[in-house]
Amino acid sequence: MKKHIIAMAALAACMSAASAQTSVTIYGIVDAGITHVNNDGPNGGRTTVEAGQMQVSRWGFKGVEDLGGGLKARFGLEGTLLNDTGGAGVATGNPSTTSLFDREATVGLTGSFGSIDFGRQNILGVLSVGMADPMGLAFAATSPNVLFAAMNHAGVYGTYGANGGGTALRQNNSIRYVSPSFGGFGFALMRGFGEQPGDSQRSSYQGASAFYNAGALNLYGAYARMKNPTNTDLLTSHAIGVKYTMSRAVLKSTYSENELDSTGRKISVFGAGVDVPVSPAITLTGAFYNTRRSGDLKDDSQQYIFITRYALSKRSTAYFSYGHAATDRIVQATDINLAQGFVSVGSDSANRLTVGIMHMF
Repeated sequence: MKKHIIAMAALAACMSAASAQTSVTIYGIVDAGITHVNNDGPNGGRTTVEAGQMQVSRWGFKGVEDLGGGLKARFGLEGTLLNDTGGAGVATGNPSTTSLFDREATVGLTGSFGSIDFGRQNILGVLSVGMADPMGLAFAATSPNVLFAAMNHAGVYGTYGANGGGTALRQNNSIRYVSPSFGGFGFALMRGFGEQPGDSQRSSYQGASAFYNAGALNLYGAYARMKNPTNTDLLTSHAIGVKYTMSRAVLKSTYSENELDSTGRKISVFGAGVDVPVSPAITLTGAFYNTRRSGDLKDDSQQYIFITRYALSKRSTAYFSYGHAATDRIVQATDINLAQGFVSVGSDSANRLTVGIMHMF
């Protein structure tokens, strides 16, 4: 009997050690708000319930295993939640298909050398515009930094890179390396493989970035090259971001520009904003974006966003926002709408009111 008790205790100890070395986490964000947008054109106003206003609603799994010697294996699986309708995943490609884990599907290693991951993952420019985005990546469906700086617009960027016909924000069949921090400095390299026979450049993505994170100042920069499926056109992009934390405010600014080689079309986004915590629970945010098109034709758009966030707890936040967007000319159906999802066709300005709640788990 004593031998059985000892054996069971040893087995329990081994199981406990294995559990400590391996972990899997289920996590997510569920965010929804009621929004009223009033356009000045013939379409008038509309009231909707929208998912993912402060942060894109999502769910996912992430896991890590300690391999010893500072080396760890890890994976990440993450998909979009459309909790206003109960849907999941964003349809991309031609023909269109919906991926369960459209946001991330990676496996890799991390250690003293940095990290390396394989699969579907964000382009490196997201680090620049995401970490310093003036409104913290809120209103992703209409944000100039998300749509144009991070190239999350399938209609404009979908045919470039290894994205399977979806948005260029995420690249399939990719490998990404991120260095460790050297006194606050670091860099990253990424390659997306088009997997086309006979020409490795077709539908390919190549990117590099650098960052500095030390104390109050954070700097980010990224550059990317993307080819179309026939290797006859090139899309290049560069982006920078600056974030400075003070005792009573956080200042953030970004600039990005992408250019299409065949037509000379350039789309640039400048953003600036400030977060002001007025109490432990309340944070006020003000943000401005200027989006410009040049090279082939001229167009210009501005957005002004004000957000009040109230922390109900560490995981739940209530919010209220007012936004105004304007374009230089009335938006036409054939245009690239620089205020996509905000200013409707037939209008040149719009106002938006949103109130909602976000919960993280």
